[in-house]
Amino acid sequence: MQTANRITALDIIRGVALLGILIVNMGLFSFPALYLDPVTSWPAWSDQLVLQLIRFFGEGKFISMFSFLFGLGFTIFIQRAAAKTNHPARLFARRLLILLGIGLIHAHFIWYGDVLCIYSIAGIMLLFFRNSRPQTVLIWALSLLLVPIILLLIGYWLSGPALLAGSAPDIASDTAIGKLAQVTYSSGTFYEIFMQNRHDVWVTRIGYTLIIPQIFAMFLLGTYAGKRQLFQDIQPHLGWIKRLAIWALLVGVIATVAEFAYVATPQDSLAYTLSQLIGNYVGGPAFGIFYICAVALILQLARGRKILTPLAAVGQMAATNYIMQSVVCVFIFYSFGLGRYGHISPVTGLGITMAIYMMQIGFSNWWMARFSNGPVEWMWRTLTYGKVMPLKR
Repeated sequence: MQTANRITALDIIRGVALLGILIVNMGLFSFPALYLDPVTSWPAWSDQLVLQLIRFFGEGKFISMFSFLFGLGFTIFIQRAAAKTNHPARLFARRLLILLGIGLIHAHFIWYGDVLCIYSIAGIMLLFFRNSRPQTVLIWALSLLLVPIILLLIGYWLSGPALLAGSAPDIASDTAIGKLAQVTYSSGTFYEIFMQNRHDVWVTRIGYTLIIPQIFAMFLLGTYAGKRQLFQDIQPHLGWIKRLAIWALLVGVIATVAEFAYVATPQDSLAYTLSQLIGNYVGGPAFGIFYICAVALILQLARGRKILTPLAAVGQMAATNYIMQSVVCVFIFYSFGLGRYGHISPVTGLGITMAIYMMQIGFSNWWMARFSNGPVEWMWRTLTYGKVMPLKR
């Protein structure tokens, strides 16, 4: 499925990833989940069910999916840029610099949970792999996913429990910060919200920094897929994709069940830390790959294409929709909008998520019928190439 220079299947997969990202991020948009556990705050069985389903099938999975697509997009960009310029690496570096600027504005002036800054910084390392053989890229990717787990086991073997001493969070401090964040975002002034957001930006960046190996590993897996043309031309690779989907689902379920099995154990124990690492570095990536393969396989069915094709426009303007999700949600939840921060249950939040996403499907298809790029994508391309790019179709 390819239209002009767009690969429709990849746009649809990207559109699905955006829905998953919004489902997971809704818990952060609406509640101080950085500091407070929503499981203890929403005791109703329906809310507990939604929270556990999102944790099992969503957290760490859709960011893995989106990271894979970023790496795949890198390969496509470099291949096409090489046909237009003698300096494709320089062009990609400039593209990442513009993305960093967009991410900084998004993080500091809209919402603290921005991932674009991390992508732009980690993405520069992809240039070292642009001429690597696919097998080399694959070995690096798998190594990055397994090395943190191996290092933990070696460190524990050498140091014992002392290695994890003091790793448990300060619950009293987190509770105080969480309650302050809830008051600030729901009823604070612009300045108070800005200062709280600035604090939360740094907390979020620490969290992202801890999973950079996982993010970059998914970049590399996407690069590997791009070099092998696995998802640019799906039909010849259907058998391989089916087998990968089965194995990815099996590994993802086993790793995530292991993560859940030890979630109630002390957080400074080996069992807890190891299970969380396995969940983050094995379960999340495996589920992300399964979702990508599943969408690719569904698109081989006539009914599947009919249902999912409207999502292509969402994926075509992914950066615009990602930032739009933040703008709409901070209006709903922060004091300068509806002020519903901390007052929306997980079940209601899921309903809001679907309403926002349906709005994005309609808006994206309306926009892409008239324009060649989303607003953010158009600005990104214009600044990357140093000239005003055409916008109207």
